[in-house]
Amino acid sequence: MRLVLYFADAFAWRYVQETGFMGDFWPERRPLETVLGYSSTILPCLVTGEPPQNTGVWTEYYRQDRPQSTFAKRVVRTPALLTSVNLARLVLFRFARKAGMPAAHKLRIPLQFAHHFARHDMDYRRFPPVDLPVPNLGDAALERGMRFFFRYLDHGYDVDAQIADLDRVLGTYDVAFYYDPSIDGHGHRLGADPVALRPDLDRVARFTEAVWERVGDDPQAHVLLFSDHGMTDIRRNYDLFAALRRWRLGKDYLVFVDSTFARFWYSTPSVRLGIHEALADAPAAFLTPEEEHRYGIAFPHDRYGEEILVADEAVVFHPSYISPTFFRTKEYPDRATHGYRPEAPSAYGIYLRKGAGADPRRTEPMPATGVYGAATGIMDGAARPVR
Repeated sequence: MRLVLYFADAFAWRYVQETGFMGDFWPERRPLETVLGYSSTILPCLVTGEPPQNTGVWTEYYRQDRPQSTFAKRVVRTPALLTSVNLARLVLFRFARKAGMPAAHKLRIPLQFAHHFARHDMDYRRFPPVDLPVPNLGDAALERGMRFFFRYLDHGYDVDAQIADLDRVLGTYDVAFYYDPSIDGHGHRLGADPVALRPDLDRVARFTEAVWERVGDDPQAHVLLFSDHGMTDIRRNYDLFAALRRWRLGKDYLVFVDSTFARFWYSTPSVRLGIHEALADAPAAFLTPEEEHRYGIAFPHDRYGEEILVADEAVVFHPSYISPTFFRTKEYPDRATHGYRPEAPSAYGIYLRKGAGADPRRTEPMPATGVYGAATGIMDGAARPVR
């Protein structure tokens, strides 16, 4: 048995609809209903079949208060020095992120608030990308006596080199998981445009066709091509910090602003009420408890926020901690992003399947948490006893 799982980050269902992507190749072609969150949220759901409240991961950053360092206290007391230090932190962040340093992400939060937050140890170059309390696809393969392989592909990777390595991979492993970040990275910069992203789509097509050329004669061979979410062109910026200027950030309230989420903690009920009134006309809405349950983020704690504000489709909060600048020196740097409600038309990812069991009659959306069951079901059909 050979099972190849190709994860194409941010491959939108709309790209399939607009281009007819590999129309004669994939018998089963379905949209994927995403989970409210970013890749850091959704990838754990994909590889475990569990919602965020069971994986424990929803957004990379969460609240974890700790004492402020002596250095930070001194800097915060001097406004001019604080501005310079925060600017230096952002510059260091950009260099450290390009260098692939995991600690880089600690630098993007302003120093005066950094001691309130921690970050999950996310590293997409490993599998799974973060420690999880529930079994993942690698565990499932091992339990069934199958050899599991994982590879993180660089942005715009050399497809010829990867195809040349396929014979070794397919001859050695039973289950192979490839992670391709190219469509996501280029989609942010170029926009949600399948024409602009054509080189990335073509690369995916070439690779998956090459896989099937090598395994297609095996009646137990399967290929799944799936993503985590779609991509949305940005039409509007909204300055959340400006709207809440009358309250003291870090005193009256605390907020972690992602690109499309803002997670709040309040000092008093009256501050909460005032902030709700101030944001009544914002292009965003607070989640209700019922919605948190429906989206699988009804946590028994408030590490991810007492309340969560979600931007309307195609709106971004700018500035934010994820795409800073707090110095108002430029517009939001990306042309497109993601992280909207799962029911937003542009939010759907893809689920394409080839091999025994692929059903052309199935056109309903595949839940993101359902990919795990599909993959383990294929494994069960060919499992052999563990030695």
